[in-house]
Amino acid sequence: MRIAIMGSGGVGGYAGAWLQQAGHDVVFIARGAHLAALQRDGLRIEHPELALHLPQVRATEDAASVGPVDLVIFAVKLFDTESAARAMAALVGPHTRVLTLQNGIDSVAMIRAHLDPSATVLGGVIYVSAVIDRPGVIRSPGGLHMIVADRLDGDATMAELERTAAGLAGLSVKLSDNATQTIWEKFVALASLSGATSLLRARMGAILGNAETRAFQRQLVDEAVAVAQAHGVAMRAGLADEVMGKLAAMPAAFRSSMAEDLERGNRLELGWLSGRVHGLGLQLGVETPAHTAVYRGLVLHEQGVGPAEQRQTLVVGQGLQIHV
Repeated sequence: MRIAIMGSGGVGGYAGAWLQQAGHDVVFIARGAHLAALQRDGLRIEHPELALHLPQVRATEDAASVGPVDLVIFAVKLFDTESAARAMAALVGPHTRVLTLQNGIDSVAMIRAHLDPSATVLGGVIYVSAVIDRPGVIRSPGGLHMIVADRLDGDATMAELERTAAGLAGLSVKLSDNATQTIWEKFVALASLSGATSLLRARMGAILGNAETRAFQRQLVDEAVAVAQAHGVAMRAGLADEVMGKLAAMPAAFRSSMAEDLERGNRLELGWLSGRVHGLGLQLGVETPAHTAVYRGLVLHEQGVGPAEQRQTLVVGQGLQIHV
């Protein structure tokens, strides 16, 4: 298949690398120093057990130069959705499938709003921890590496994606007849773990190893489940326990991509995660004090910091300067 990765950061770069390893014709849509490194040195996945190096990859900033493909994996940050959806119009032909692996619960509708009404946009999720460590290099601490996507009534393109991923060590694909439920279940988990690791500036092992922060993590999960149920989404019995069990099984060093972005001074997806739980709670009459604390505690950092702000000088007392 011809596959375009729209957004070749941690998630897109990781998935695209393994799909190229499976033999697909993959082109990475990227920009800046990351694009230059991909074009010059290829793509490297740093992983404790499943390291991968692709010396040559196709990478471009201009989606229009690629033309229609069989499958677009849409993996840009949520705040870039509108501009990326408009830019990828040339990738989408009458037989193209657009699979969004973005966070949150709003991705499909956001993308459809900027494509031809006949375009096929499918919801999906990816369970993987992966970030750009440096240009051309994706770092993953290990753990899950699975895509769950809409089966689309036995669609051949989606079936081919599932079939070819079956032989890969670093990526699996599972097709579902109820992708909407899966998206909401991931939203419950992701909003909660992103909120905890970001607000507490801590990794999952430390959070679950302390009684108070473990209770805060559980409160975030319970609130997200309550909001989903109030929104009319059927949540499986025991889902909150299941989420906490999965968090406990993650590597102790795990933290969310939002926590990584916070540390680096990048923009945050806060408004679509804890901010979305907070907003839905207000709309539906569900109390969400933990997610509200996350949202209000991080909202001043939501837009990230510019280069001029990344290093500031504070003057304290007579002639004493502290650089931060």
